[in-house]
Amino acid sequence: MPTPSSAETPPLSAWGRAANPNEVTDRLDRQFQVVLGKGGVGRTLISCALAKRAADAGRRTLLLEVDAPDSAARQLRVRPAIDHPREVLNNLWLCRMTPAGAMKEYALLTLRFETLYRLVFENRLVKYFLRSIPSLGEFTMLGKAWHHATEAWSHGAGPRFERVIIDAPATGHAITFFSLARLVADVAPPGRMAEASTAMAELVEDHARTCFHLVTLAEEMPVNEALELNAASRSRLKMAPGIAVVNRRWSPLLRPEEAVWIRGAAGVADETLAPYLGVARRRLIREASQQTHIDRFVREVGMPWMAVPERPADEVGHGFVDEVGRRLDAFAAGDVDALIPEVAA
Repeated sequence: MPTPSSAETPPLSAWGRAANPNEVTDRLDRQFQVVLGKGGVGRTLISCALAKRAADAGRRTLLLEVDAPDSAARQLRVRPAIDHPREVLNNLWLCRMTPAGAMKEYALLTLRFETLYRLVFENRLVKYFLRSIPSLGEFTMLGKAWHHATEAWSHGAGPRFERVIIDAPATGHAITFFSLARLVADVAPPGRMAEASTAMAELVEDHARTCFHLVTLAEEMPVNEALELNAASRSRLKMAPGIAVVNRRWSPLLRPEEAVWIRGAAGVADETLAPYLGVARRRLIREASQQTHIDRFVREVGMPWMAVPERPADEVGHGFVDEVGRRLDAFAAGDVDALIPEVAA
């Protein structure tokens, strides 16, 4: 059984870093925030935490899902809201966008009358034609997101939603989704379509209002995809970076002095201890492997980053969303030490 060297053992302080806390606060206060990452890394958890944190701070916040299976509703433990934003918690609206719903909303905004919409868009031939247009559903969902980010609040001055958080599709689909507006704006002839797509592209590229957050696991494939997403978001989408989150990082099993003892206990003669020592050594090796991937990610991503600890599946829910929100608060305040989980007694 190989044992980790002291250099391989991850330091307890490796749970976040920000050169300037004000930079983190600024990025978490952007109106339009996009959460990116490979499938299965915890984008929805981070999206929910960002949205609930903003709502708890008194900001009217909209959490948008892009044609997803109502994952945010499950995380928040509320009823799903499909196509139409609904306030599910105080100051927090939820909406799962679908291509059909976004198309209907766009058509009604344009045509104004439900009867005229049904006459045109419920026509069988028109529906067949619309389904044949590549990426039309994605384009209309991005248009819906832009609409909610710019619509006025009917009860006073300012926007209806002070924060719009988008739980984006996974990896390549996300890049395609957010690049559509600029692509259409560059090729569309002068007119309504060109004006709408240009406005959408300008929102995506507005570094004062918009940023993307990156979520990964401390594993090779998620880190590879996250770094590719980071490069594509900056160059192809021209989107400003926000923060990076390493999700499901294992909390340290042992205190430093205990880890030293375990590494030096290879020759312990008591056979009854051998299985337990083997488990502990394997855990140290696993923690060291995670730290290797974190080191590479942090070195190359060029963003403030924080880690979120691994939790059993039955603990991941509304309460854990609040815990991640508190970790975001600590990160924004520059209290990196508060990110370090306690070693179990």
